Amino acid sequence: MEITLKKIYTNEKFSEETNCFKADIYLNGKKVGYAENDGRGGNTTYYGIEHHWSEDIKRMEEYCKTLPPIVYTKEKHGMDFTINMTLEHHIDNIISDYLNKKAEKQLAKNFDKGICYGSTYSYSTIAFNVGKKKITITEMLKTTKGTQMLIDTCNDKIKEGKKILNTNLPFLKK
Repeated sequence: MEITLKKIYTNEKFSEETNCFKADIYLNGKKVGYAENDGRGGNTTYYGIEHHWSEDIKRMEEYCKTLPPIVYTKEKHGMDFTINMTLEHHIDNIISDYLNKKAEKQLAKNFDKGICYGSTYSYSTIAFNVGKKKITITEMLKTTKGTQMLIDTCNDKIKEGKKILNTNLPFLKK
């Protein structure tokens, strides 16, 4: 059984405690319903196209109960606990994956603009200029002086305990 979401609309500005979104639910390639969350900490709601509780929605709920539970660890979440999988959790996981990929894509776009440091979701960028003209990382790597400036800047940030996120800096060990 393949459960997917399409026509995903998110609004991070309105997300307070949960992800604010609206999406269409598809079962094995066929649109069967809708899902949404207002982003204020409440549950994700979902419903079928024909009826509020269509047969397709019921089948997806039963299927999700057979999926592995969500396991939280003390290292990542402060305590160990497990939550049984539900259709609501499955939808929330799809949205989280969608938002993570979107954030990673945006971060990657910024790699040539400067040195990005921090985390995928909260990072700063150090940009470089020659006079009033911004220069890219690609341009800087073409010269010895530019490469050395990048190395020195990265080393300074690393000494401060910052994580360099760029994957386009050949001198960084990954």
